[in-house]
Amino acid sequence: MHWQIKSTKGFILSLGFIFVILMAGAVSATEESRGNNRPVADVTIGSSGINFVPRVSYGRLTLTVSLPDGALFQKNFDPGAAPYLGLAEVSKNQMMDGHYTYELRVSPVAGVRVRDEAAGSQMKAETSPQVALTQTGHFLVRGGAIVIPTNMPEPKGQGIARPDYTYNEDLYVVGSLCIGTDCADPETWAYDVLRLKENNLRIHFEDTSNTSSFPANDWRIVVNDVIDGGANYFAVEDTTASKTPFKIEAGAPDNALYIEDYGRIGLKTAAPAVEMHIVDGDSPAVRLEQDTTSGWTAQAWDLVGNESNFFIRDVTNSSRLPFRIQPGAPSDSLCIKSDGKIGMGTWSPAYALEINKTGAPANFICKQTDGASACIVADSSHVFIGAKSNHDFRLIANDSPKITILPSGYVGFGRNTPSYPLHMASGAYCTTGGVWTNASSRALKENIQSLTTDEALNALNDLNPVKFNYKADNTEKHVGFIAEDAPELVAAKDKKGMSPMDVVAVLTKVVQEQQKTIAQLQEKIARLEEKK
Repeated sequence: MHWQIKSTKGFILSLGFIFVILMAGAVSATEESRGNNRPVADVTIGSSGINFVPRVSYGRLTLTVSLPDGALFQKNFDPGAAPYLGLAEVSKNQMMDGHYTYELRVSPVAGVRVRDEAAGSQMKAETSPQVALTQTGHFLVRGGAIVIPTNMPEPKGQGIARPDYTYNEDLYVVGSLCIGTDCADPETWAYDVLRLKENNLRIHFEDTSNTSSFPANDWRIVVNDVIDGGANYFAVEDTTASKTPFKIEAGAPDNALYIEDYGRIGLKTAAPAVEMHIVDGDSPAVRLEQDTTSGWTAQAWDLVGNESNFFIRDVTNSSRLPFRIQPGAPSDSLCIKSDGKIGMGTWSPAYALEINKTGAPANFICKQTDGASACIVADSSHVFIGAKSNHDFRLIANDSPKITILPSGYVGFGRNTPSYPLHMASGAYCTTGGVWTNASSRALKENIQSLTTDEALNALNDLNPVKFNYKADNTEKHVGFIAEDAPELVAAKDKKGMSPMDVVAVLTKVVQEQQKTIAQLQEKIARLEEKK
């Protein structure tokens, strides 16, 4: 037998038992929720602040408060501290009226794990990650003070005797259904088919399955807090686990969460263009926050975009901005290929780092903001490498400077402070006038011995002057010696070159001996002339 009720008044009278059952369930569910939703701390709310008495051990408690204007306030508490939230410190003495939401998050006592940076995100947790232990609550500020919550009001009509009805048949309602102590006769229905109407609104889904293989989780739809100063929201509660996985605060904007028929998700937009589309009037952002529930160090990053730039913000470390992209940046500004090659201005880098530029010089600048700056520049016909600032330029090998160029243009080979246009580590140099000067200081030499006359004469006799041109330039004629044919005394040890100073030394010794001979001959001639 099926019953049909076409009169709203008759419907309310005949289904009064439904209201009684739902009302009883709402009262007991609210009390259960109030007890089980505080796993972290007991809360005492005063007009100027809130005290938290922790129920669990912790390494640190993090309290985050969302203000009525959307701003966030955060405060950390170490073990042994008395967690307290003062209204003045949250509102910065402005005492903003409105609803506030807080979250109390537990950081475990266990030591912090250290991630292998080489493995990075590929490193997996050795055990399943712990579930974050959090507690969420609300409070209301009115007239510059926190509204102290009162006890949950009793549902209207509590204690009023009503007849109980039990139907063992299907029930059909042709019309609209109102449940609650504030239902009127008649109601103005508009397009409502089902209406819950009273001061405490809950719908409880209680699964009575008692076989282990059947799902039996209980759920509840919760609408608004049941205390003075509480929050206005719509929530889905996992009653069995005493958790609230889904909540919408009153006043949330249109299309705060929009899932369109292609599966794309819009946040503040009903027309998502991609799988996740976020719209905001000022710097839409996504926060990636790692807490300490799995033993890792806490770290938070933001991905943010606005009219000035797209950037990554290191929230944990003073909100630094290590990565930024300005709107209008050309395609392939920065490309990292699968083989690790990096291209700047090219999608196809052939080297570890390749910089491409068309129509303008390609510049690579290394700059210490309070020191020197270096540059590598390639333009249409030249390559420049050196110091861009007024500092020395040094070429190094094996982490040691080998060639130094001063801002004056002086070049040192193996010398960091050259004193001449070209200055060698040996002490040899080329003067400003272009004169080459060999290093000849006694301080630079050892095994010093006099060159004998015979050695000099033998070397001189063995020298064979020739005329020639170098193969690299057959237009320039020279005179000199062939190193392979030169005597050991003046040839380089590899017999590929000769030092002019060595030849000069040989000639000097020979000339000195000739001068002695000339002097002796002159003296002999003089004596002969005296005898005439």
